[in-house]
Amino acid sequence: MPKLAYIKTFGCQMNEHDSSKMRLCLRGLGFGEAASMEDADLVILNTCTIREKASHKAISEMGRARVLKLARPGTVVGVAGCVAQEMGDQILERFCDIDFVFGPDQIWRLPEILDEVSAGLRPVHVDLIDDPSAYRFLDNVPPVTSHQSRVTAFVTAIKGCSCACSYCIVPSVRGREVSRAADDIVGECQRLADIGTKEVVLLGQNVCAYGRGAGTTLASLIARIAKETRIERIRFTSPHPRDVTDELVGEFRSNPKLMPHIHLPVQAGSNDTLRRMRRGYTRERYLQVVRALRDARPGMSITTDLIVGFCGESECEFELTMDLVREVAFDSAFAFMYSPRPGTEAAKNMPDDVPLRVKQRRLDRLLTLQREQGRSRNEAKVGSAGEALATGVDRMGRGLITGRLACNRIIHFAGQEGLIGTIVPVVITGANDNSLSGEIAG
Repeated sequence: MPKLAYIKTFGCQMNEHDSSKMRLCLRGLGFGEAASMEDADLVILNTCTIREKASHKAISEMGRARVLKLARPGTVVGVAGCVAQEMGDQILERFCDIDFVFGPDQIWRLPEILDEVSAGLRPVHVDLIDDPSAYRFLDNVPPVTSHQSRVTAFVTAIKGCSCACSYCIVPSVRGREVSRAADDIVGECQRLADIGTKEVVLLGQNVCAYGRGAGTTLASLIARIAKETRIERIRFTSPHPRDVTDELVGEFRSNPKLMPHIHLPVQAGSNDTLRRMRRGYTRERYLQVVRALRDARPGMSITTDLIVGFCGESECEFELTMDLVREVAFDSAFAFMYSPRPGTEAAKNMPDDVPLRVKQRRLDRLLTLQREQGRSRNEAKVGSAGEALATGVDRMGRGLITGRLACNRIIHFAGQEGLIGTIVPVVITGANDNSLSGEIAG
């Protein structure tokens, strides 16, 4: 009977993608997938430290290692991801029941790490690899037949970030930018298409920096995937607003496979706040990019990230953020209260001087505004037609199919499970805060 592995993932799409690569690696080592941590012979906690809440959850989960081992003697427990990168040896010192630690740049070492554990060691591998010739990008194409295909797949384009945003811990836990060879990316996309994948999402902490210094660009990469593979839909996340080029805007204008949606984190609407955040653009520049994108692709869906209560944020600065949200009319937004992250410029040199109650009030106002705007934009789509990529069965158990429109909105409609993996013409019949309802056209 094969040993079973369970990976618990915290945080962003990049962590989800890293976990999928770990699963493929473990499958190659003969591991099956456990339904829960309690059933597993090997447990890996793939952690996130970008936001304080996710970091605390991950550390709390580490404390369960002893319980797991008491219930199932011989269970091996490891910690991966950004908390692993940040804390390193400290994890083994603090949690005596954790068996190994490895960072995001060391996933390719997983077989070696498990051999070290079997030999009685407690290995820690958290070296960051910033040399493009040394970094190992792992392909994420499962060795499966077409009937087991994934409808949508993440594909790594670039790892790390060379920006210096004062609040952000990403450069210290993910390293500097390293771009993957375009031929390798195009090849992975074609292999995904061969097993039935319809849509790829190109990933990077700053995906718009792809190819910087190497004579290529994200726009040219997208054009190659569209031309050289059978992938039908292309998306990417997350870009830095300062790196959105005219060439990329032009690709939205001319490439029908590039979906009309961009997640464009603005973080704040005040130039003074943006300067303290060291974002590298102004409010005016951000709005210029938004206008260019919507001119190039009418109906373009724009989503964003926002931080309230950053160091020194005045009431006037917060109101400028509210004003920008009204002006852009985002389709959706992830909004958070600022919390200092260890080792960042803001944590070291800027006082966290906005009271928690003020942060919470501002966040509540911002979320209320965004919820109203998002629902209004959804309601405006009722009666219109579109095409939905059927991705699965409705999680609410209503017997509906879940799909994703070109604009990235989720839509639920009645249909047979055989539609999953196909692009379906739909008419939008209803709107909710975060999703749409529809029916198959004709």
